[in-house]
Amino acid sequence: MATHNKEGNRTLFIAMMVLLFLPLSFFTYFYFLHDSTPSPLKHLPMLSLDSLPPFEFQSHNGKTITQDSLLGKIVIADFFFTTCPGICPRMSDNMKLLQDSIMNNLRAFQSDIQLISHTVNPTNDSVPVLAEYAKLHGVNDKMWWLVTGNKDSLYNLATKFYKLPAMDLSDDSTMRSEPFVHSERFVLLDREGYIRGYYDGTDSATVAQLWKDLIILDIVYHNRDRRQKRESFRNN
Repeated sequence: MATHNKEGNRTLFIAMMVLLFLPLSFFTYFYFLHDSTPSPLKHLPMLSLDSLPPFEFQSHNGKTITQDSLLGKIVIADFFFTTCPGICPRMSDNMKLLQDSIMNNLRAFQSDIQLISHTVNPTNDSVPVLAEYAKLHGVNDKMWWLVTGNKDSLYNLATKFYKLPAMDLSDDSTMRSEPFVHSERFVLLDREGYIRGYYDGTDSATVAQLWKDLIILDIVYHNRDRRQKRESFRNN
Protein backbone atom coordinates (compact mmCIF):
# COMPACT_ATOMS: atom_id res chain seq x y z
CA MET A 1 0.00 0.00 0.00
CA ALA A 2 2.85 2.38 0.88
CA THR A 3 4.59 1.54 -2.40
CA HIS A 4 1.40 2.27 -4.33
CA ASN A 5 1.03 5.67 -2.62
CA LYS A 6 4.68 6.47 -3.27
CA GLU A 7 4.34 5.71 -6.97
CA GLY A 8 1.12 7.70 -7.13
CA ASN A 9 2.76 10.71 -5.51
CA ARG A 10 5.68 10.49 -7.90
CA THR A 11 3.34 10.33 -10.90
CA LEU A 12 1.40 13.34 -9.60
CA PHE A 13 4.64 15.26 -9.08
CA ILE A 14 5.83 14.57 -12.62
CA ALA A 15 2.47 15.55 -14.08
CA MET A 16 2.49 18.84 -12.17
CA MET A 17 6.02 19.60 -13.32
CA VAL A 18 5.12 18.92 -16.95
CA LEU A 19 2.29 21.45 -16.65
CA LEU A 20 4.84 23.91 -15.26
CA PHE A 21 7.52 23.27 -17.86
CA LEU A 22 5.44 23.47 -21.04
CA PRO A 23 4.14 27.04 -20.55
CA LEU A 24 7.61 28.06 -19.37
CA SER A 25 9.20 26.62 -22.48
CA PHE A 26 6.97 28.47 -24.94
CA PHE A 27 7.06 31.75 -22.99
CA THR A 28 10.84 31.72 -22.60
CA TYR A 29 11.54 30.63 -26.15
CA PHE A 30 9.36 33.15 -27.94
CA TYR A 31 10.23 35.97 -25.54
CA PHE A 32 13.95 35.68 -26.16
CA LEU A 33 13.61 34.83 -29.86
CA HIS A 34 11.61 38.00 -30.58
CA ASP A 35 13.42 40.27 -28.15
CA SER A 36 15.30 42.94 -30.08
CA THR A 37 17.98 43.02 -27.37
CA PRO A 38 20.93 40.71 -28.16
CA SER A 39 21.30 37.67 -25.91
CA PRO A 40 25.08 37.31 -25.46
CA LEU A 41 26.67 34.34 -23.76
CA LYS A 42 27.20 36.48 -20.64
CA HIS A 43 23.83 35.08 -19.49
CA LEU A 44 25.62 31.74 -19.08
CA PRO A 45 29.28 32.37 -18.25
CA MET A 46 31.90 29.77 -19.05
CA LEU A 47 32.59 28.01 -15.73
CA SER A 48 35.70 26.15 -16.82
CA LEU A 49 38.54 26.77 -19.24
CA ASP A 50 38.61 23.10 -20.16
CA SER A 51 36.48 21.62 -22.92
CA LEU A 52 35.09 18.08 -22.83
CA PRO A 53 38.07 15.65 -22.97
CA PRO A 54 38.31 12.42 -24.98
CA PHE A 55 36.57 9.33 -23.53
CA GLU A 56 34.90 6.10 -24.63
CA PHE A 57 31.92 4.53 -22.84
CA GLN A 58 29.08 2.15 -23.67
CA SER A 59 25.46 3.26 -23.57
CA HIS A 60 22.53 1.25 -22.23
CA ASN A 61 21.64 0.24 -25.81
CA GLY A 62 25.15 -0.97 -26.60
CA LYS A 63 26.28 2.09 -28.53
CA THR A 64 29.83 3.38 -28.18
CA ILE A 65 29.74 6.95 -26.84
CA THR A 66 32.78 9.19 -27.30
CA GLN A 67 33.68 12.86 -27.04
CA ASP A 68 32.59 13.26 -30.68
CA SER A 69 29.13 11.92 -29.79
CA LEU A 70 28.54 15.04 -27.67
CA LEU A 71 30.50 17.86 -29.26
CA GLY A 72 28.22 19.98 -31.44
CA LYS A 73 25.27 19.32 -29.11
CA ILE A 74 23.99 21.07 -26.00
CA VAL A 75 24.45 18.47 -23.24
CA ILE A 76 22.93 17.88 -19.81
CA ALA A 77 25.02 15.41 -17.80
CA ASP A 78 24.91 13.77 -14.38
CA PHE A 79 26.31 10.85 -12.36
CA PHE A 80 24.28 8.10 -10.65
CA PHE A 81 24.11 4.35 -10.02
CA THR A 82 21.19 2.01 -10.51
CA THR A 83 21.01 0.66 -6.94
CA CYS A 84 21.23 4.11 -5.36
CA PRO A 85 18.67 4.27 -2.51
CA GLY A 86 18.87 8.01 -1.97
CA ILE A 87 18.97 10.87 -4.49
CA CYS A 88 19.18 8.93 -7.76
CA PRO A 89 15.43 8.20 -8.16
CA ARG A 90 14.64 11.91 -7.86
CA MET A 91 17.44 12.77 -10.27
CA SER A 92 16.18 10.23 -12.78
CA ASP A 93 12.62 11.57 -12.45
CA ASN A 94 13.84 15.09 -13.17
CA MET A 95 16.02 13.97 -16.07
CA LYS A 96 12.96 12.18 -17.48
CA LEU A 97 11.01 15.41 -17.09
CA LEU A 98 13.69 17.28 -19.05
CA GLN A 99 13.69 14.56 -21.69
CA ASP A 100 9.94 14.74 -22.18
CA SER A 101 9.90 18.54 -22.18
CA ILE A 102 12.59 18.60 -24.89
CA MET A 103 10.79 15.97 -26.95
CA ASN A 104 7.49 17.87 -26.68
CA ASN A 105 9.19 21.05 -27.95
CA LEU A 106 11.69 19.47 -30.31
CA ARG A 107 10.72 21.56 -33.33
CA ALA A 108 11.39 24.78 -31.41
CA PHE A 109 15.02 23.94 -30.69
CA GLN A 110 17.68 24.90 -33.20
CA SER A 111 20.44 22.83 -31.55
CA ASP A 112 20.73 19.08 -31.05
CA ILE A 113 20.35 18.27 -27.35
CA GLN A 114 21.66 15.22 -25.50
CA LEU A 115 21.14 13.95 -21.97
CA ILE A 116 23.78 11.63 -20.53
CA SER A 117 23.94 9.86 -17.15
CA HIS A 118 27.22 8.23 -16.11
CA THR A 119 27.27 5.38 -13.60
CA VAL A 120 29.71 5.53 -10.70
CA ASN A 121 29.32 1.78 -10.17
CA PRO A 122 30.40 0.20 -13.48
CA THR A 123 31.15 -3.13 -11.78
CA ASN A 124 27.42 -3.67 -11.25
CA ASP A 125 25.98 -1.35 -13.88
CA SER A 126 26.69 -3.31 -17.04
CA VAL A 127 24.97 -2.55 -20.34
CA PRO A 128 22.10 -5.03 -19.60
CA VAL A 129 21.60 -3.55 -16.11
CA LEU A 130 21.49 -0.03 -17.54
CA ALA A 131 19.09 -1.21 -20.24
CA GLU A 132 16.68 -2.50 -17.58
CA TYR A 133 16.99 0.74 -15.62
CA ALA A 134 16.31 2.67 -18.82
CA LYS A 135 13.06 0.74 -19.36
CA LEU A 136 11.91 1.39 -15.80
CA HIS A 137 12.54 5.13 -16.13
CA GLY A 138 11.16 5.70 -19.62
CA VAL A 139 14.47 6.56 -21.27
CA ASN A 140 14.31 7.58 -24.93
CA ASP A 141 17.34 5.89 -26.54
CA LYS A 142 18.10 8.83 -28.82
CA MET A 143 17.61 11.65 -26.33
CA TRP A 144 19.07 10.19 -23.12
CA TRP A 145 22.05 7.85 -22.74
CA LEU A 146 22.97 5.89 -19.61
CA VAL A 147 26.65 5.03 -19.91
CA THR A 148 29.14 2.66 -18.28
CA GLY A 149 32.78 1.91 -18.90
CA ASN A 150 36.20 1.90 -17.30
CA LYS A 151 35.91 2.95 -13.67
CA ASP A 152 39.01 5.17 -13.69
CA SER A 153 37.82 6.92 -16.85
CA LEU A 154 34.39 7.58 -15.36
CA TYR A 155 35.80 8.90 -12.08
CA ASN A 156 38.45 11.03 -13.79
CA LEU A 157 35.79 12.59 -16.00
CA ALA A 158 33.63 13.34 -12.95
CA THR A 159 36.36 14.84 -10.77
CA LYS A 160 38.77 16.44 -13.25
CA PHE A 161 36.42 17.78 -15.92
CA TYR A 162 32.98 18.11 -14.33
CA LYS A 163 34.56 19.03 -10.95
CA LEU A 164 32.09 16.72 -9.16
CA PRO A 165 32.82 14.23 -6.35
CA ALA A 166 33.03 10.53 -7.16
CA MET A 167 34.17 7.96 -4.60
CA ASP A 168 33.85 4.21 -4.18
CA LEU A 169 33.25 3.36 -0.51
CA SER A 170 31.88 -0.12 -1.14
CA ASP A 171 34.74 -1.73 0.81
CA ASP A 172 33.87 0.30 3.89
CA SER A 173 31.49 -1.79 6.02
CA THR A 174 30.11 1.38 7.65
CA MET A 175 28.91 2.75 4.30
CA ARG A 176 26.66 -0.12 3.19
CA SER A 177 23.62 2.15 2.65
CA GLU A 178 25.51 4.67 0.46
CA PRO A 179 28.51 2.79 -0.98
CA PHE A 180 29.18 5.30 -3.78
CA VAL A 181 29.58 9.04 -3.40
CA HIS A 182 28.43 11.18 -6.32
CA SER A 183 26.92 14.61 -6.84
CA GLU A 184 23.24 15.48 -7.18
CA ARG A 185 24.12 18.14 -9.75
CA PHE A 186 23.09 18.30 -13.37
CA VAL A 187 25.69 19.99 -15.59
CA LEU A 188 24.90 22.05 -18.70
CA LEU A 189 27.49 21.96 -21.51
CA ASP A 190 27.49 24.12 -24.62
CA ARG A 191 28.09 22.85 -28.15
CA GLU A 192 31.85 23.34 -27.78
CA GLY A 193 31.94 21.17 -24.66
CA TYR A 194 32.36 23.94 -22.07
CA ILE A 195 30.49 23.96 -18.74
CA ARG A 196 27.78 26.63 -18.60
CA GLY A 197 25.91 25.77 -15.42
CA TYR A 198 25.43 23.52 -12.39
CA TYR A 199 21.96 22.66 -11.04
CA ASP A 200 20.58 20.60 -8.16
CA GLY A 201 19.02 17.62 -9.94
CA THR A 202 16.81 16.83 -6.94
CA ASP A 203 15.23 20.31 -6.72
CA SER A 204 12.33 21.12 -9.06
CA ALA A 205 12.89 24.90 -8.96
CA THR A 206 16.56 24.52 -9.89
CA VAL A 207 15.73 22.09 -12.68
CA ALA A 208 13.22 24.65 -13.98
CA GLN A 209 16.09 27.17 -14.09
CA LEU A 210 18.14 24.63 -16.05
CA TRP A 211 15.27 24.36 -18.53
CA LYS A 212 15.25 28.14 -18.95
CA ASP A 213 19.05 28.29 -19.37
CA LEU A 214 18.90 25.50 -21.94
CA ILE A 215 16.44 27.53 -24.01
CA ILE A 216 18.52 30.71 -23.67
CA LEU A 217 21.67 28.89 -24.79
CA ASP A 218 19.85 27.42 -27.77
CA ILE A 219 18.56 30.86 -28.81
CA VAL A 220 22.05 32.35 -28.49
CA TYR A 221 23.31 29.68 -30.88
CA HIS A 222 20.34 30.28 -33.18
CA ASN A 223 21.12 34.00 -33.35
CA ARG A 224 24.82 33.33 -33.88
CA ASP A 225 24.17 30.82 -36.66
CA ARG A 226 21.76 33.22 -38.31
CA ARG A 227 24.33 36.06 -38.26
CA GLN A 228 26.99 33.77 -39.70
CA LYS A 229 24.68 32.75 -42.54
CA ARG A 230 23.90 36.40 -43.32
CA GLU A 231 27.59 37.30 -43.33
CA SER A 232 28.41 34.33 -45.53
CA PHE A 233 25.64 35.33 -47.96
CA ARG A 234 26.94 38.91 -48.11
CA ASN A 235 30.52 37.78 -48.69
CA ASN A 236 29.44 35.53 -51.55
